[in-house]
Amino acid sequence: MEVNVERIRPRLRGDVYVMRVPEGAYIRSNLGGSMLKGASTYEWIQRIAPLLDGTRTLGELCAAVPEQSRAALAKLTLLLLGKGYVKNVLDDRPHTLTADLAGTYAANIAFIEYFVDSPELRFERYRDAAVVLAGAGPLLQALTNSQLRSGVRTASVAPFAESPFDRDRVAEHLAAARALDPDQHVAYLDAAADDRLVAGAAMVLHVADRPMIERALRLPRAARAANAAFAQAVAVGDEAWIGPVIGKDGDATAWESAWRRLRALAPDLAGADLRDHPELAPSEFLRGPTVALVANQLCFAAFRHLTGIDQGQAPDRLVRFDLETLETATHAFLPHPLALPAVPDDPARLAVLSAAPPVDDEELGRRAVDCVDARTGVFAEITERDYEQLPLFVSEVVVSDPVGLAGGPFPVHGCGESVVESRQRAVRRAFERYAAVMPDSRKGERLHGVDVLTGEPVEVEAAAVFPARTAASGGDWSEAVRAAVVAAAGAGVGAALATATAPLPRLDLDGAELTARGARYRKLLAIVDQPFEVYDLSGLLGLPTFAFTTPEATVAFASGLEAGAALEQGLELTLLAYQSRAAKQPGYAPEPVPDLPAELRGEPDHGRSGAWPGPVTLDDVVARLTREGGRVVAVPLDHDPGVARLCPFVAQAVVVHG
Repeated sequence: MEVNVERIRPRLRGDVYVMRVPEGAYIRSNLGGSMLKGASTYEWIQRIAPLLDGTRTLGELCAAVPEQSRAALAKLTLLLLGKGYVKNVLDDRPHTLTADLAGTYAANIAFIEYFVDSPELRFERYRDAAVVLAGAGPLLQALTNSQLRSGVRTASVAPFAESPFDRDRVAEHLAAARALDPDQHVAYLDAAADDRLVAGAAMVLHVADRPMIERALRLPRAARAANAAFAQAVAVGDEAWIGPVIGKDGDATAWESAWRRLRALAPDLAGADLRDHPELAPSEFLRGPTVALVANQLCFAAFRHLTGIDQGQAPDRLVRFDLETLETATHAFLPHPLALPAVPDDPARLAVLSAAPPVDDEELGRRAVDCVDARTGVFAEITERDYEQLPLFVSEVVVSDPVGLAGGPFPVHGCGESVVESRQRAVRRAFERYAAVMPDSRKGERLHGVDVLTGEPVEVEAAAVFPARTAASGGDWSEAVRAAVVAAAGAGVGAALATATAPLPRLDLDGAELTARGARYRKLLAIVDQPFEVYDLSGLLGLPTFAFTTPEATVAFASGLEAGAALEQGLELTLLAYQSRAAKQPGYAPEPVPDLPAELRGEPDHGRSGAWPGPVTLDDVVARLTREGGRVVAVPLDHDPGVARLCPFVAQAVVVHG
């Protein structure tokens, strides 16, 4: 294909380095390295490099050299262009930077060029942008120095009072900067009022050497109201949290979401109360070069944003800087519902749920990846730890406490016949438990649910829903509703036992129609020599329900619409209880249940030889739950909209009277 040399204005990238080698020339840049063979290649590159300054088209360059050299010049230039070492700047927009300024900030301009077009113009706009620097102490001093060295014409500084701010030191920084760039200067602003501080700013940068959390929550909103971008670095303990960068049209609540997610996994964190703490001393590691490193990170984030390098990147990342080790890590987070504007509880979502496409365990596991982060995640981790993986595989998910209702982050576990299954079950349980402790009180004292039998929308007292002690989920809404109703019925075991007046039948599993999995579990219990007994509570609860006891304790009560499913669940929990005890790993033991009193433990075939409870319908269970009146209402646990989009089918079933 013929190339139009008049449509190419070549410029050699500023990070290109060329070295002579026996084969010809080795050329490299941040894009990588290449070997260009030919005895005269190195000399040719050295000769044409000064010409590749972007001021002339390739046609003009060829016209300026002897005719016999034109083909070689064009060929080598196009080769370098194809490999990325030369850039076509024909469409770059004009700028007014002087040659001296372009030379002074050549490295900055070259960095911009690596990512986007028109680097000189972008740097010029950055230089002239009104950036407000707010904060206190050495961090603000270092940030001012970083901004001056990055090339801003004016550093507008607004000192707060919690840490001493050394204006003389800033004057020294300015003097050093003006030796290279005489047009630079520092202007001081009054930090007393947020609206005056951010007025006219293109971007606001905030630093705090201690947890000034109330201010850190307030300033992004003020910047957004003033149509300014925002980013900050807040030191808490021996860590500094930098970012996220919030564009002028971005989400002003992003930092609040990040902080709320952080404290949901670390409730004892200084500033977890969302207040300023000027009385706390800065970290002993926040001094000397560490201060400069934190400031440089924030300055670099602002440089990338204002020059357009990070265009299109969502503000859902926070950088953690360890002040002791100087290590950095990036942490992703989802929006926190309490950082977002309040949304009334909407009954229309009930119809949307019933028509929503299903989400199976495999898909739910993939979606859970977006929720995992050790510091800012909905879940801190999904792991097998050092748990025994025989006879059952066991996985753990550490769940955050989003509004402080659970007393801190907590683990949930899943088990199964493979690590994939145990992880999928643990993830599903984690979504259920998270949704159960995530009420948004701003939705009001009454929530909307759906009558399980009629589908009619029904209002329910929020206090009857949260915390949701029998939350359940499913692959779709109808499955979640069934699971929630069964869980609600099964939760009545304690009350049912209190009404029992005769011993409960002890069952012989030889006559039971076990599922294939249930039969395997029974065989495994025999192999590990774990004795157990099964008692039938179905008559007390109105659906197949069984108690599983061992010589050590009552380990489980299991309910289901069918006896086989309930028996499978109980046998699995009995096997899990054995594994936990044998491995001395109580962390994943089944949750404690009421003990089945000795006087209620009947003999085998107690008056009903060979009788097993038959399957029941959802209507049967609802009838039992409402035998004293009322209706059963399923309420979706979706107060965290971001998490609910990932796992939409979580419900709590409650009995409503009136």
